[in-house]
Amino acid sequence: SARASSAERPAPTRLDTIPEIFYAAEWITAAEERAAIRAARAGADWVTVRGRRLRRLGGPAGEPGFAPEPLPRWAAELCAAAGRTDAMRDRPNHVLVNEYESDGSILAHTDGPAYDDRTCTLSCGADAVVVFRRRLRPADVGVVDAAPVAKVLLRRRSLLIFSGAAYAAHTHEIGAGAAVVGPQCANLDLAAARAGDVVSRDGARYSFTLRRA
Repeated sequence: SARASSAERPAPTRLDTIPEIFYAAEWITAAEERAAIRAARAGADWVTVRGRRLRRLGGPAGEPGFAPEPLPRWAAELCAAAGRTDAMRDRPNHVLVNEYESDGSILAHTDGPAYDDRTCTLSCGADAVVVFRRRLRPADVGVVDAAPVAKVLLRRRSLLIFSGAAYAAHTHEIGAGAAVVGPQCANLDLAAARAGDVVSRDGARYSFTLRRA
C-alpha cells in the first residue's frame, strides 16, 4: 500500500565515499513505483538518444530565456516529496525521465550549471550501478584515464542524492548490461548486497532525475 505521508519515507544516509552522496533504499513503495512508470510511459514527448529514451519536464533548462514550466501533477508530487526529504535546498522544479532497456547506458557526464548543484535520482523498474569518476581537466581528456572513485548500487525504488564535490568535481555514468558489485561499492549494506553479486539489469529501468533549474 502507498505510504500515508512523506514522514514515513526513509531518510537518506550519507555514504562513506566522496563527499555529499546520500542513499535511501525503498524510498517509494512498489505501488508508487508502478504508478510513476505508468505516468512516465504515457507521455508523448519521448526523445531517443544514444543508449536511452528521455522526457524533459519543466522546460528547456539552460537555454536562453528559460522560465520553469508547470510540471504534470505526478512529477510535481515527486518533486515535493524529494523537497521534504531534502529540506536543506529549494524544492526541485525540473524532472528528466530516462528509460533504459537492459543494454542501455549513459556516458560519463556532469549535470552542469543549468541546475542547482544537487541532484535527486529515483530509480524504478530495475537495478543499476552508477560510477563516479574525478572530473578531468580539459587538457587531460583523452589523455588520462579517470579511474572510478565511487560506485553506488541503485536498487529499484531507491533515492540517490548527490551535491557539492560529487556534483561539480566528478562525472557519473551507468554502463550497458549487467554489472558485478565489487568491494568499491559504497552502499553494500544499505542496498542489501555483497561483493560479487551480479546486477542483471532485467527489463527496462526508469530514472527520474529531480533538480532545481
